[in-house]
Amino acid sequence: MVMTLSREGELIPTTQRNIIPKERYVSQEFFDLEMERLWPRVWQMACREEEVPNVGDFLEYIIGDQSILVTRSDPETIRAFYNTCPHRGTRLAAGVGNFATGEIRCRYHAWRFELDGTNKEVVDRFDFPESMTDAEVCLGQIKVGRWGGFVFINMDPDAESLESFLGPLPAMLAPYGFEKMRYRSYRTVIIPANWKSALDAFNEGYHVQGTHPQLLRWTDDTTMAYGPLGKHNHMGGEGKVKHEIRPSPRLGLGPGDYDERELLAVMIDELGGLFLKEERQKVLDLKNNPLPEGKTAMDAYNDIRVQMLRGKGIDLGDLTDEQLLMSDDVHFFPNVVGPIYPGSTTLFRTRPNGLDPHSAIKDLWTLEWVAPDEDRQMCERKFYPDWTAKDWGLVTNQDYANMAHVQAGMRSRGCTGLRLNPRQEHNVIHMHEVIDDYLCS
Repeated sequence: MVMTLSREGELIPTTQRNIIPKERYVSQEFFDLEMERLWPRVWQMACREEEVPNVGDFLEYIIGDQSILVTRSDPETIRAFYNTCPHRGTRLAAGVGNFATGEIRCRYHAWRFELDGTNKEVVDRFDFPESMTDAEVCLGQIKVGRWGGFVFINMDPDAESLESFLGPLPAMLAPYGFEKMRYRSYRTVIIPANWKSALDAFNEGYHVQGTHPQLLRWTDDTTMAYGPLGKHNHMGGEGKVKHEIRPSPRLGLGPGDYDERELLAVMIDELGGLFLKEERQKVLDLKNNPLPEGKTAMDAYNDIRVQMLRGKGIDLGDLTDEQLLMSDDVHFFPNVVGPIYPGSTTLFRTRPNGLDPHSAIKDLWTLEWVAPDEDRQMCERKFYPDWTAKDWGLVTNQDYANMAHVQAGMRSRGCTGLRLNPRQEHNVIHMHEVIDDYLCS
């Protein structure tokens, strides 16, 4: 079961595990509790290493009202600091860029800092009290962890290690080779909903039949598996190779009522952003030609994908063909979720937008393997303050439109709480339980 806030502001247990108090999404008091006890203590996926490739490169990571400066201080080291000068609190840098002079300089009174955060100069230090120590005038460091090409930060100096936090994920996700991936696209949008509302839309498959009925033509949404992975969650095929594509039994269709090649082509078309460009073209070719003898459409597609991945010139180590055909959908607690394939992935990161419980920042990252000789430069980061200003494709448009209605509906006096499906919305329930581990400790 999860907690709710009493009128006195105390966390108290609810009566049933699958009943989620709406206040966890709409209450300013609950949001403030998350800002006090969750975000400062949890490991957060701040960026990718490729976003700060050179010494002096920096990136500003913002969570709520906290600004954190991630920078590469030497070729092998990435550090993070509170983005504030110890003199008068001035923000030291914004956005992304490079400290070209090899130092961090405060724009206000010109205090200077080494890239490792130590103080290089306090202008006219002789005028300050002699009791002021070097430690007091250094930048406030934040814990940094790295895995799979991602840079994680944690504001809690006593936090568990990143390895402990990730639990089973590194071993489970090893075949997907995140460290070999680079950005294909990076888009950010503002969603008029709580950060959890924006995340929930991608953390369960129960909504497919209601929100995306067109997807039922090629996906069996009734057999999706769900389960915890330590603090995190898993959804989908449990890393198993898919040998056939069929519609949802909700449609009542038999084997003779559909063509697998047609379903495969529709799937690739509707989820195009999840697949490689050359992959999409090969599926179109497959649709218009006879299948190899004894092969299903999915088997033929699997053969195409293996050949394509092995032909990219990437060191695949001892990965088997079966491992190259796996897929998973993982929720990295607290706020990153997405479908993962060998060769490519699309991840969604949601964060509070400032201190407003009814607004979220959603980052959409598309990553893919690149050949060793390809000098892939960081792609352009595109920002959309109004999600309706862009056509995101039918599926994503449907999800984004839902979020505003979800947030508005939960604020109604008639909404007494969220009644979740214990199996198909298990991941949402588990996420709330892990949030409470932080809020109550």
